[in-house]
Order: sequence, then C-alpha cells, then structure tokens
Amino acid sequence: MKNNSLTYELRLIAFIDILGFKEIVKQSETDSSKIQLIFSVLEYLKGWEKTEKWNLKFVEIEESAQYKGLSNFDLRGKTNTTSFSDSIVVSVKVDKNVNEMASTLIVNLAYIGTVLLEKGILIRGGLTIGNIFHTDNGTVFGQGLIDAFLLETKSAKFPRIVLSDKLLNQLNYPLETKRSRYPYHQYLDRFEDGCVGFHQLIYYQVIESWTEMIPELLTKSLNKVRKVIISGLDSSFERPEVFEKYKWLKEQYNKLIILSDFSPVTKTEENIKQKIRERNVGIGDQNIHYSYTDDFYNNNSKDKK
Repeated sequence: MKNNSLTYELRLIAFIDILGFKEIVKQSETDSSKIQLIFSVLEYLKGWEKTEKWNLKFVEIEESAQYKGLSNFDLRGKTNTTSFSDSIVVSVKVDKNVNEMASTLIVNLAYIGTVLLEKGILIRGGLTIGNIFHTDNGTVFGQGLIDAFLLETKSAKFPRIVLSDKLLNQLNYPLETKRSRYPYHQYLDRFEDGCVGFHQLIYYQVIESWTEMIPELLTKSLNKVRKVIISGLDSSFERPEVFEKYKWLKEQYNKLIILSDFSPVTKTEENIKQKIRERNVGIGDQNIHYSYTDDFYNNNSKDKK
C-alpha cells in the first residue's frame, strides 16, 4: 500500500565510517580478542540509536549554551541514528536552530570519537545539512545522506569529521564577538588542506577545563590513546596509507594543549600530555620503531626517580 504522505526533512546529517574495519575482521579469524573488539564497538554504536543518548551532558557546562538557553540545544526527540556494519548515520531535524543543533551533535560526536580511539578504533566522517528521510526503525535515504557519504569518502581522509560548505554557510561565521560564540566553535578548526572540521582528539583539549575532569582521569585517557597511536605507527610497515593516518593523528595529538597540572616550581599550569617523539630523536640508534624511542625515554625517566 502506497503512502503518499512521505516527505523529506531538512536535517543535519553525519556519516561516519570505521577506518581499517576490514583488516580488523581479517585479524579476528585468528585472534579472538578482535572478535570481542568488533562486538564491543558495534554494540557501543548501536546504543546511540536511542534518541535519549544525545543529551546535554557535554553542552550544559558551556557558557555560550547557558547564555542562549540550554533547552534550545536539546537533540532528544529530534535525532535518528542508524548503525550498520562499520558505519553510522546520524540525522537531526533542524529549523532555524542549526547553530544550536550542530553544537550538541558535534560535541557528542567528538566524545564518541574519543571513546572509540581508546579502544584502538579510528573513524572519519562527513557532516552536512540536506534533505533526508530517516525513521526510528533505521530506514534512511536521500540526497543529504549521499552528500555526507561523499564528503566522508573524498574529503575526510584522516581520523576526523569534516563539514560541508553548505553547512558552514549556515553556521555563525565569521566569529567576531564572544557573545556570538556557540559550543561548536571550540571544536572546529581549519586544517592545512583547507577542510574544516574536528579530529578524533579535540575532545581532550575542550574538556580539560571541566572541574569534573581531574588530571588523573585525563592523564590516564591520554596515555591510552597515545599508546594506540604509537602502536598504529609501528604496525603499518606494509601499509603506507594506514601509516599516514596515524602520523597525521600523532601530529594532532602533539598539538593538543592540556593545561591541567599546576607546577609549584614555575607557579604555572603545565601540559600534562606526554609528547609522542619522532623515532630515535636524541638517540644514536637507527631503530625503525616509534615504541623503541618512547620506551627509551620512559625508562630513563623512571631511573631518575
């Protein structure tokens, strides 16, 4: 029976893909831990299909959101999420509130990226605005979805989510005054290749000032992702296309400014993030592993204590 009342809706649309998923599946044939990894990641993403997951937890502490009214940033009841295989599609119904809706969506996507990175999973994606048909039971199609998919495929390239020109033209840029700021302004940046978006680590730089994010928790999480990046650099000898993604992520990691540890010596806040060093820097060897250099400095640091 035909339903002639079906129509497209204007929505924010994010298409996100897990990088290296095929390789993880291949490894799972002989490594049962990889099966557990795949299951835990897909179950985690599946959990985001519940609209109440897209709450205000990561927005309500933002001064800019409080100033504009937190209720305007609420995605619950306006969000549909469909996860399948190694991809996830998120769409949010918008009207004249695109800045508010984009803020909450971006903040939550940044959080998801951090959780997955701790598990050793890299993601990339495209975020746009367009027409889409997206139901609670997972049926999804439309030009907006195609645009988001093409953005992820052709432009994202690295572990990041990039925004379309179409969406950027509707967001509050150029940002000229503090009162015009929205939460997403802290997450978005323009990369060296011209794309605008946010990488999989930016969550750390934004939330480090939150009172509940104590230095111990932040340091523990940063150490996890640091090891993930080093391991990725050292396990891609035959895959330069994989290596370049971890190298890019290493550069973004080293650029992060985390000032959560107060030094009684300098009387200033210091970066608690341990840098990922280049291979053999300050060492007379020609080792091919990043982990060798990392272990060298860590062991020397422990010996001095």
